[in-house]
Amino acid sequence: MTKPEFLQAKIEGLQAALEVKQQEQTAYQGQIEELKKQIADFNKPKLTAEQFDKLTELIESAVNGFDFADGNNYSCDFHIDYDNRIALENIDFENADELARVICGEVYTMFGELTEEDDNQLNQD
Repeated sequence: MTKPEFLQAKIEGLQAALEVKQQEQTAYQGQIEELKKQIADFNKPKLTAEQFDKLTELIESAVNGFDFADGNNYSCDFHIDYDNRIALENIDFENADELARVICGEVYTMFGELTEEDDNQLNQD
């Protein structure tokens, strides 16, 4: 084996080793992400199926109670079409904050707020 062939073989060997290490690194990164997700899920407050149903009902009630027909919730841009007709170019829903407020208001009725006194009492137990 000549020197250039030896060096080429060494390069190929190192590239193969590098690919293996990159695959291992990718696998480890995937495992780390999965473990982070598990930690985040573990720290989430848990709800019963009944509570999830109630939460869903409250959100549906808030969305159904919102007045989507109110024209003041939208901004519209018009243009004149090529055949001189007025056409709607763009419509934006501009009242997302109000919708969120209505939804949150409904959801908040499901929970009681923990006060400092309650928190201190929990920490003593």
